[in-house]
Amino acid sequence: MEIYQQIWDADQASNGIKPVLNEQMGNDQHGYVVVNEQPTVDQKLNLFSKLVIPQEKQQSYELCTALFDNYSLGQKDVEILTPEETKEMHDFLEFIVDTPPMRIARDYLSTQTGEPYSASRWYQILIDIWFTQFTQSSGRDLSAFEHVVVGEQSASKVSGYHFWYKYYLDDSYHLLNSDDILYLGLKGSNQAENQQVPEVSTISFKWDAFDYKHKKYRPLYKKIGGFFNGCSIEGLMALGTVRFLGAGRAPKEGTINGALYNFKMFRSQNRKHLRTFYPEFVRVIGAPPIEPPTIIITTPGASSAADKGKIRIIAALVNPEGHDPGFETITLLNTSPIPISIDRWRLQDKNNNTLLLENQIPAGQTLQIKLPSNTIQLSNKGGTIKLLDQDAQPIDSVSYTIEQARQQGWTIAF
Repeated sequence: MEIYQQIWDADQASNGIKPVLNEQMGNDQHGYVVVNEQPTVDQKLNLFSKLVIPQEKQQSYELCTALFDNYSLGQKDVEILTPEETKEMHDFLEFIVDTPPMRIARDYLSTQTGEPYSASRWYQILIDIWFTQFTQSSGRDLSAFEHVVVGEQSASKVSGYHFWYKYYLDDSYHLLNSDDILYLGLKGSNQAENQQVPEVSTISFKWDAFDYKHKKYRPLYKKIGGFFNGCSIEGLMALGTVRFLGAGRAPKEGTINGALYNFKMFRSQNRKHLRTFYPEFVRVIGAPPIEPPTIIITTPGASSAADKGKIRIIAALVNPEGHDPGFETITLLNTSPIPISIDRWRLQDKNNNTLLLENQIPAGQTLQIKLPSNTIQLSNKGGTIKLLDQDAQPIDSVSYTIEQARQQGWTIAF
């Protein structure tokens, strides 16, 4: 098995989550991210329309996120690392250094080079590659982590920015309480094939980037950028470390889940530091020609597998003020341009209790469903909500945490 596939599989078995296409279902226990790529400009589009990270995997993402505000936005800015920021870096490295994808990378490089890597040496290698600062041209205090993971300002352009989870946070209200991304469509070659591969995105976007040093937003533009989707930060860094240290030994291209990539890597001018690392999608291995999608016309009032993905669970009032039973609500959205009947469909809670539905949802409109007492119950301790059609086939599924349900009167948006 190729080294990049080994690292990917090891990451998926630990803190990575599965990327799925918009019409596919994910597994809440494993975690998943829905990749909603569109070929054309849609400034309101969220590339990652849904994300589920299980509780036991969240520490990796939280430790990584804590590092984002340690960096100045501009490449020419001075970086001053405080003791608190140094501790955050070491907390992060101590967590990821012996994770499964890092062990795969370490063992591979040890075999390829014939050099044993002790735990302490491997730890220092990660510091040297990803966090040690260097100067290049007019840029100062540069580092691979800042460039690849966080993103930098180069005049009016985005430089780097190759971590999907950072994009997700900037494209939602989870980092700075604002949506700071404008989606500008797919880019690169083989766009039709790329759109069918959830593991990677190659897109253009505008980023209203927050400059932590000067406490202001700066509008930046990324003409074309790519990142793997669903990998944890340690998975991404393991891939990049193998490509950097294994130059001449690690392949420059490889496959992950049946797609061929160029693993693009560039060094600093003195060749001692990693400058950037990102995937360049090439093609699907053995893929047949992409044919135009079949247009399925369904009669209003009818339901079929074609409705999967058209009706979405978009919100729920889990913890109403006062007495819950009879006042909880679930909101559905018809994303299609035609009315869709939901007669004999069902909503289902985490204990498999169900509520039989009726009615139809007009094109592009929502339907708020008040949950009667003694039917399904939305637990304030976290839970799942499933939407099933008349044949008990899944249409959509969402989950929420105890933290989300804790605030009375607040509607949770999915």
